[in-house]
Amino acid sequence: MGNSVLDGFVFAATRDAAIQKFYTSAAWIDGRAEEQLKHVSNWAGVQKIAAFPDLHPGKYGPVGCAVLADRIYPQLIGNDIGCGMALFQIDLPKRKIKLEKALRRMRMLGHDPSTDYSARLDETDARVLSFSKSLGTIGGGNHFCEVQTLATCEPDVGLDVGALYLLIHSGSRGYGTAVLADVPHDGFNGMHPDADATRAYLAGHDQAARWARLNRRIIAERAADALRTDVRLIADVPHNLLTRIGDGWLHRKGAAQADAGLVPLAGSRATPSYLLRPSHTEAALWSTAHGAQPFA
Repeated sequence: MGNSVLDGFVFAATRDAAIQKFYTSAAWIDGRAEEQLKHVSNWAGVQKIAAFPDLHPGKYGPVGCAVLADRIYPQLIGNDIGCGMALFQIDLPKRKIKLEKALRRMRMLGHDPSTDYSARLDETDARVLSFSKSLGTIGGGNHFCEVQTLATCEPDVGLDVGALYLLIHSGSRGYGTAVLADVPHDGFNGMHPDADATRAYLAGHDQAARWARLNRRIIAERAADALRTDVRLIADVPHNLLTRIGDGWLHRKGAAQADAGLVPLAGSRATPSYLLRPSHTEAALWSTAHGAQPFA
C-alpha cells in the first residue's frame, strides 16, 4: 500500500484496520475527517477503529474516534491529555437560583484563581508545581462550565429533577502539552511499549490525566463557592485517554470512556446535553461520542 503522510510524519502502511462507524448516512461528517480516519487505519499496528457522530478533523488524526493498536501513538491522544466532561449536582434547588446574579458571580471563572491549589496535587500523585497556577482554570476553545437543569431522568439513576447541575469540560491545560512535547520525534511513528521513552510518556500521560480530573473538581468547587453552595460529583469521564486493553492500546481522541458507568454527553447551545448509560460497548471499543446529538 505504500506510505501515508499526515502533517509531516510518515507511517509505514500495512493493511486497512477495520473501521466501524457509529453514525448513519444522514449525519453530516466533514469529508476531511473521514480521509484522516482512512489514513490512521493504514498506520502500522492499528487494528480497529470506532468513529462517532461528532467526528471532525484534527491535527494528527480525526477527533471523535477510538483507535486500538499494538503500539502507542501519542499524537492520537493529543496535547490535552485527560480532557473530559464532569457532571456535578449543586446543593441548590433550581427554583432558588437567580440567573443574572449567578452569571455575575460565575464570571470569576474566566480569571486565574487567587487561591494557590498546589497542595491539592497530593490528591493526584501529579506533583508538577510548574503548572499548579493553571489548576481550577477552564481554558479556551470549546471548554466550558455550565449550569444545567434536568428535563427528565429514569428513576433508578437517582438524580433530582428539581436540582441544579454543573457540566464542566476541561483538561490538563499546559501539563498535557508539555508531556506531548517531550515525546521524541520518531515516537509519532509508533512507540514500542517496552521502550524507555514510552515508559516516560506513559508516566506523564497518567499524571496529566489525574491532573485534569483534579482540575475539573476545582473548577466545580470554584463555581460552587461563587454560588454560595456545595457540589457533589455525579460522573467524570475523560475523552482524551490511552488505556491498555489486553495486548493492545486503546487511544481515545474525543471519544468518551464508556465502560465506567454514566457518561455526560454535551450538547451545543441549541441542543440539550445527555447523561448516557452505555451498553454493548465492546463493538464501539468501550467508547462513545463526547459531544453530538446521540441519534444522528
